[in-house]
Amino acid sequence: MDNYQLSNIFQKLPDASEFECEEDLLDKGALRISRILSRGQTSEVYEQDEDEWVMLLVGEAEIAFPDEGGHKIALRSGDFLFLQAGRRHQVTRTSDPCLWLCVFFAPGSE
Repeated sequence: MDNYQLSNIFQKLPDASEFECEEDLLDKGALRISRILSRGQTSEVYEQDEDEWVMLLVGEAEIAFPDEGGHKIALRSGDFLFLQAGRRHQVTRTSDPCLWLCVFFAPGSE
């Protein structure tokens, strides 16, 4: 018997009215896929040990790179970005709502 669990990334969204909400959709140790819902929140500066591929599914956002002379990237629905482990970044603006799909994996994975 096959064991399938169908879900939809746009349904059963958590309440992110006060705080950004991150939910792991899949966690296989070396690979983690998360959905993040923001509603105008920003973040601290991240410096992760993992590589991250991120796609903005809904909304608009801006990511700044504090060590790169004020470099910023504006994202709209459908935009995706690769963030190498150790690259310091900060979410400086999100729309309400703003839904992200993030894939985290070990640096240098092939």
